Amino acid sequence: MRSFLLVVLLFGCERSDVSVSTGAVVYGEDGRTEPFAHPNAALRALAPSIAMKIDADFVSVAGDVVTIDYTRTLAEARSLCAGEPFEDQIEPGTCSGTLVDDRYILTAGHCVDSPSDCTDKVWVLGWRYTADDTLIELGPDDVYGCARVVAYFDDDRVDHAFVELDRPVVGHAPAPVRVERGGLAVGTPLALIGHPNGIPMKIDSGGVVTVNHATLTSLRATLDAFNGNSGSGVFDLSGNLVALLRGGETDYVDAGGCNVVNVIDPPPTDDGEGLVYAAPMVDALCATPGVESVLCACDGPCVDPLPGDRCSDAQVLEPVDQTVRDTLVGFAPDTEGSCGGLGPDRVYSFTLDTPGRLIARTAGFDTVMYLRAACGGLELGCNDDIDRDTDRGSRLDERLAAGTYYLFVDAYDADVAAFTLDLTFVLDGVPDAGAEDAGFDAGPPPQDAGNDVGVDAGEPDSSGGCGCRATEAGDAWLALMLLLGLRRRASDTL
Repeated sequence: MRSFLLVVLLFGCERSDVSVSTGAVVYGEDGRTEPFAHPNAALRALAPSIAMKIDADFVSVAGDVVTIDYTRTLAEARSLCAGEPFEDQIEPGTCSGTLVDDRYILTAGHCVDSPSDCTDKVWVLGWRYTADDTLIELGPDDVYGCARVVAYFDDDRVDHAFVELDRPVVGHAPAPVRVERGGLAVGTPLALIGHPNGIPMKIDSGGVVTVNHATLTSLRATLDAFNGNSGSGVFDLSGNLVALLRGGETDYVDAGGCNVVNVIDPPPTDDGEGLVYAAPMVDALCATPGVESVLCACDGPCVDPLPGDRCSDAQVLEPVDQTVRDTLVGFAPDTEGSCGGLGPDRVYSFTLDTPGRLIARTAGFDTVMYLRAACGGLELGCNDDIDRDTDRGSRLDERLAAGTYYLFVDAYDADVAAFTLDLTFVLDGVPDAGAEDAGFDAGPPPQDAGNDVGVDAGEPDSSGGCGCRATEAGDAWLALMLLLGLRRRASDTL
């Protein structure tokens, strides 16, 4: 299983302000509303499921009464000009989250990237105003510690983690989660529920989807979000959690000695706050060893996988020369090779009745390719890049005994697209015309099967037609590069 998704985490690198990189903005009018005053009943009902991360030292428990010992106001913390929204409310929180199971809170990965985020912080559920100037009274069943962090990931596009709480939650129902794959249509209305700048919970239901990333793991939307909203749940207007907030624009701007909310008006149609879709996060949770969750009641994600998405459902190929044109968009990140492969992947299988040789090459984007003798068994070969100038394409050249094999086309990271997979089989006792056509010597495999062959793997073959082979000039170039022994780069660094 993919290590970066499956790791059970207590990490290093203490961060002084976990929300420093996830500022936000108001698009058009400021839509932040107290939950009790929001007109949408489905969104109001979610308030008990919304969590705030707070320093444990700020929380006092005396019998059945829980108190937040904090006095600094938002105006004091942010040097706000008089009259700014919520200026008199206190701001003790540092991140937001959503209860999605009786033991798990979903939040942003950067909110829990330090051991102290688990050992020194607690999560408070449902902290909000219940009427004008009236904060809810908290009890012991509203405050939970962190037992561990699982399914953590944080890069420039995907940013999520699940906090396993120190005990089952009482008195708070988990939010419903959309586990279906696929993006939401541009223009779909969305709501953000969380703790902007660490103040009591607010709902903003004025956002819309503006951009879907090609992988369908992330998107952008015009939601009014602030530091402290990091990890907030993003909901459709029926109350289903569809995504979470990972980051955005600057909160406040200088108005001459004091700060005011940063307003972008009119809202953009091709930009917005960075969000991560819920379905891939649920995949990561359910793939984590030891996790038991209602979200994983189907022994994994409760959606039918795409053909080839899992090793057990590999797409069967005949062992004949061919060009396969496919995509990794919409596939899950289930496996990883010894040379990399942190993104989505898909699996092909083939069976050799006689010993032979496989030559496989991918093009289209930054792929990783590896071959196994069994579904989860011994790795026979792994290759990241065949073009060290573009860091794209992969190539395997393996001598194989008779049997069934599994070929994995993986992505180096979350950026995926369409690809071509060129396969050449040279079977013992069968004429080797296919290998000759492909521009490869059909003799014994080279001493280092990972050597670069000098091919520009940056884009798929555009010469037209299926199964198009290299030109004669290309064949000569390939042969020259093999003779020169051009070697692949040693490795990539993150």
